[in-house]
Parts: sequence; C-alpha cells; structure tokens
Amino acid sequence: MLRNDEMAHSDSEIQRETACSEPAEGAVAPEPNLVSLIIPTRNESQNVVPLLKRLAAALAADGDEHAIEVLFVDDSTDDTLEVITQAAADFPFDVRVIARPPERRNGLSGAVVEGFSAAQGTWLCVMDADLQHPPELVPVLLARAVAARADIVVGSRKCDVFGPLGLSRKRAMTSQLLTLLARAWFPRLLRNVSDPLTGLFLVRRAAVDTAVLRPNGFKILLEILIRCPGLRVSEIHFDFASRHEGESKADFQEGMNFFRHLLRLRLTANQSFPRLVLVALVSLVLDPAVFTAGQQFLSWPYLLTAFAAAQLIILLRFYLTEKWVLGGGHPVPGWPSLRRFWITNQLSLLLLRLPLLLLFISAWRWSSMGAIVLAILVESVGRYVVSEQWVFSRRGITMWQPGIYRYDIHGILRLESQTPLPELAHFATAEPLPQVDIQIRIDRFGTPTPQPGAITYSERLSRFGFGSAVMPGTDFIEIVISPLLATAPFALYKSVLEPVLRWAFVQRGYALVYGAAMARQGEAALIVPERDEGKTEAVLQAIRQADYAFMADDFVILASDGRLYNFPKPVTVTSSVLRAVGSGQSRQVWERFKLWLQNLLYLRLGRKVGLQLSRRGWPVATLNIIWQRLWLPPKRPIEDVQPGVALVDTAVLKEVVLLVEAAQSSAPLPAAQVVQFVQRRQQAVQGFPPYDLLLEQLEHAAKAGWQEKEQSIIAQALQACPGWTLGKQDKWPQKGQSNVIPAKAGIHLFDQSGFLPSQE
Repeated sequence: MLRNDEMAHSDSEIQRETACSEPAEGAVAPEPNLVSLIIPTRNESQNVVPLLKRLAAALAADGDEHAIEVLFVDDSTDDTLEVITQAAADFPFDVRVIARPPERRNGLSGAVVEGFSAAQGTWLCVMDADLQHPPELVPVLLARAVAARADIVVGSRKCDVFGPLGLSRKRAMTSQLLTLLARAWFPRLLRNVSDPLTGLFLVRRAAVDTAVLRPNGFKILLEILIRCPGLRVSEIHFDFASRHEGESKADFQEGMNFFRHLLRLRLTANQSFPRLVLVALVSLVLDPAVFTAGQQFLSWPYLLTAFAAAQLIILLRFYLTEKWVLGGGHPVPGWPSLRRFWITNQLSLLLLRLPLLLLFISAWRWSSMGAIVLAILVESVGRYVVSEQWVFSRRGITMWQPGIYRYDIHGILRLESQTPLPELAHFATAEPLPQVDIQIRIDRFGTPTPQPGAITYSERLSRFGFGSAVMPGTDFIEIVISPLLATAPFALYKSVLEPVLRWAFVQRGYALVYGAAMARQGEAALIVPERDEGKTEAVLQAIRQADYAFMADDFVILASDGRLYNFPKPVTVTSSVLRAVGSGQSRQVWERFKLWLQNLLYLRLGRKVGLQLSRRGWPVATLNIIWQRLWLPPKRPIEDVQPGVALVDTAVLKEVVLLVEAAQSSAPLPAAQVVQFVQRRQQAVQGFPPYDLLLEQLEHAAKAGWQEKEQSIIAQALQACPGWTLGKQDKWPQKGQSNVIPAKAGIHLFDQSGFLPSQE
C-alpha cells in the first residue's frame, strides 16, 4: 500500500531501523571474507524479491568462500521497507535495512556512503535495485578484484557510439555527454575507467576514506575516483539490462545536481585548479593590454605586435604555472617543461591566433581590441586541450569508446580486449566468457601509469608512442596499453601479448612452441625451422601433397603429454608461400603487386636493423607501430591463402620435422637431439621491445623459473617422439611414401655443440 512521506517514516519505523541496523557514527570493524552488498532503494518494492532470488542462485552456483551480507539503504515512500523486512528470513545470507528519515535523505550517493559506514565487510559492492545491474555479477566482481589485486572493480556498461546499451536513445546520449564532460574536467583521474558514471562497482573497504567523500546526487563512483586518487582499478564489461519494474529516478533536477557536483569536485578536489583559472584570467587581461600598448607606442604592424606581446605573456604564464599553480611539483620540471610549453604556445599562436587576427582585422574590418580578445579566447581553448594532453598532465580527452573483443583459446586461456586481435581471430567468440584470464585495456590518455608489480615499458612519447604495462598474476593478467599501440594490433600481439601468452600457458602446464603443425587421422607432425623461414611453405606443401589438415604455421600449443592444439594465426604471404599453394599466377596482377610491395617493406633485414637500433635506445617500437599503420603486414587468414583447407583442433604429436638448410633429408634422429633442437630454437625467438624485457621480468614474477618449466614441458612431450630432417628445397613426400630418406655418407646434421651447423 502506498503511503505519503510522513506515514512512511513514523517513529515506529525509525525504531525498526535501529533494530535492523544501527548506522554507526564511525566505521564498523570489518569481518574478513565478508562482502557487503549495498543497495540504495527508493520505491523499489517490486524488485527486491527478484533481486534477492537471483543473488542467492548466483552465490549457490559460484560456491566462493566469501560470505555476503545485503544492506538496503531505503528512502522509499511505498512499502519497500516492509517487503525487505519480510523477505529477509527467506534467504541464506544476512539481509539488513536502514530506513532513512526525510531529514537524512541526501540522494543515492548519500545512501551509499551511509551504507559504507554500516557495512561489516572487507569488500563493499554497490548496485542498483532495479535489476539493470545483474546480481549474478557480484561473485564475478569479487573474483576479478582478488585476481587483479585491485582496489576497485568497475562494472562498465557496454556502449555503442550513442552511449550505454540498454538505455533509451535520449538517455544514452545524455549519459555519453555527461561522461565526456567528466573526462574533460578530470582527464588524469579518470584515465583508467571507461564508464565513470556507472552505479555498479566493488571496492576494497580499506582503500576508501569515507571521511573525504562529499556525496551528492547519483554518481557516487565519480566521487570516489576523484576524492580517493591512486586506486588500482580493474574493469568488467556487462550488458546493461532494462529496468525490471518501477520508474527511473533520473530527471532534469538530477541532471542539474550532476553539473553542480562536477563543478564542486573540480574546484575542491584539486587545489591548483582555481589558481590555474586565475592565471588564465590574468593572461587574458594582460595580453590585449600589452598588444594595445605595443601598437600605440611602437607603431608596429598588428601581426608583429601580437607575436611580440604573446612571447612576453607566454613566459609570464609559464612562470606562474610552474611556481605558483604547481608549486614546483611539475611532472617534467625545468627545461623540458619549458620547451614543451613554448612549442605548444608557438603552434597555437601561429595556427590559431595570428590567422584569426588576419581574418578579423584585414578581412572583416573588426576593431583591434575586439579581434585580439576573441582570437585569444579561441586560442586558449585549443591550447588547453593540447597542453593538458602533452605539456603538464600529458593526458588528453577522447571521444573514443572501447569495443569488447573476446577470445577463448581451447578453454585454456580466455582473453578480453578493448582492441581487436586479428592474430587470435580464429578463437574469437561473441559469447560471454565464464572467466577472463587476460584483459587488455587502453589507457586513453597516454602512457600507462606504473603500478606496483607491473612490468612497464614506455618510449617517453606519451599517447603518441609505444607504452604498455603488464600486471602478471597466476589467475589473472592485466595489460594496459597506450592509444597508439591499440591502433597496431600486430605490433601489440608480437611485442607484448606473445611473451605474456607464453608465460600464461606455462602456468597452466602448456607450452606455446615455435613451429608449424599439421595433422592427419588424429596424428600430428611438428615442423621446426633452423631459421625463421620455410616452415609455412613446408606445411602448405604437405597439405597439398599429402592430405594433411592445418594446425599452425608459426606457433602451436603443446601439452606435456604430447598433444598438440591448433593456433592458426594469419599467414604471412610471400611469393614462396603462393608457389607452395599453387596460386601465385591465379591471383590478380594488382593483388600480386600489393603482396610483393608489402613483403619488400617487411624484409627480415629491416627487422634485424630495428633490433640493433632498439639496443641503442631508439624508439623502435613506436616506429614499428607507425610503419604498420602506413603499410599493413602481408598477413592473410589461412582460408584465404589455401581455399578449402581443413583445420583440426587437436591431435597427438607423432613426429618432429627439422627444417634445415641442407639440400637433402636425413635418417631418423634420436629423440634427445630433437628435444635439444626444439628447445634451442624456442630460446632464439625474438621480437621488438619489450619482448625480451617481458621474458626477463616474467621470469622474476614466477615463483619458479617459467622458461625452465617451458623447456621441461617440451622435453616431456618429445621424449619418445621420432624426428627427421627436411631440406629447405626438398619436396614433401607424397602420400604413401616414407618420410625418411637415407642420408648420404658424410652428412652430419649436428656439429660438436649439438646444434645445427651454420649454412651461410
């Protein structure tokens, strides 16, 4: 039964609040392994029981060791309080309620903070009561927080270009606009959060100081992220559902509250911001004054006068910003800071102010004073965006919205990425992953911020260069990359993801082994080349001539019991590859020319030179990204290279083929020599930075040497596997013929070191 405000909060109900949960004046001592789910409610009586039922089912299915309590903070004017009280005894977890009287109702954010004070858990999870936030995500949020060692895990709503999915077009676009506005005002503090206005998140109780929070309106997560900087953030992405029952509480008044809240945060969260505004106002007054004085006393042309006046104001503004606004705490102090500041201002002067003055005064015949004031205002806006991005914070503003790309590699590893990974396209899935082992996120505003325990690599070019931070963990690995790196997925895979995958596979008892593979009737052959060439041609030749199915041409997954799992990355298409599949002449002239040009631009000599330059400190990884953006590598899916090719997921390894420079094949090889060859070839794999750095640092991250364990997996898998050699120019044996061709007398495969002799 609906009641008015006075009836809803009678004395008896306030007493009931005390009996259910007394809001503490200070923080309640947390209980270990307890998660407090805080749900603010206002007239949600129809949603309470369905929410609790779905939560109970999710917890029963999860079986996590953490206990849970549900704490409703109720501002309702209907019978929501009675529904909660009656339902509490029907569920296997504690259900409590705080019914707030009218004088304590200060919005959703205030309700959440009051819930924080009354909660007893070490983890605090916040969600809405309208079932737009799936209760099934509570154990998922907790698992991510533990695996990622995060302070806060944000439930980010999936978006399209108009905003969060699940909202009406009008509300979605409004949410998108408010998100962009929040980012524009707090580019650094919100750089690691794609959805700072979501209402679903889980936070470590000890990481948030509730005393500094000033809740207002709906957006409590924004308040926490701004008032409590330095939190280690992780994210999960979810489908924002339609409201189950009832009506949305968002209205025009709440929108105005958000703007006031944002302004209050901007003015109080950063003490330097008011000073920055004051410096801008001072320069806005002095700049036209100096320009006018120069024209009157020097009689210079107005463009020259404007240029000279700007130089004085630039130096003054830099001094005030450096010494007064930042108090000497500039992230890049001294001459490098002045150089960036000066370059930025000269560019804005030459590209904006002077052309605008020429337009206003010479073309439109405006007065000098009006023209200079408007030109300075326009220039200031443009300069703020650039300087915020490059000079001071080295962070910027972007309207880019991430996509969510999921990959399931045989159920062994599952990845979620904000940028597509064409190298893993074979494993792409549209279905939600039961768990995420590796997450790739984009730091939209520059170089990923170093985190404790992270392996960070940067070429000091901020958002305009290569940057990555890898946070390894046994159950969860987080990779944060710069915006530029996100635009070059092949470079991302080879330089960052491949070494991480090698490490992650080893943690699960597998090895990502260098080599090509094919299978027939459940039995597989592994081809390992002496040099980084020939294996693709060999496997494609085998497919054509001996009816093999394709598994991989670069790396393949090997289990310690000798079972192979396919890893079909896109094939690098060369003229020899086209000859191997017999389609060199069947392709169009333009396509053959394009492939020839791509191969010319990606000669192995270029890679060798790049690796040498990287050792001398050159920003080779950034140059590699730029190169790949200009000219894509000549990679194609195997289905395009060999139409109609059969793929097989897994097979038992039965033989290893060593692809050598020798012109003739040899007799069978002892398993020990085969193992030694494969292990040494695995150790020789290289890539552009930070490939080697990651291999080295991941070695320290593992409790036991992971590369030694990788070698052990290879040895165990190949211990009884025969091997033979195939000369680089030899044809693959036809179906029905023996693989082994007796070697000529005097041909020795291995030198005294136990490795293949050099064939120059």
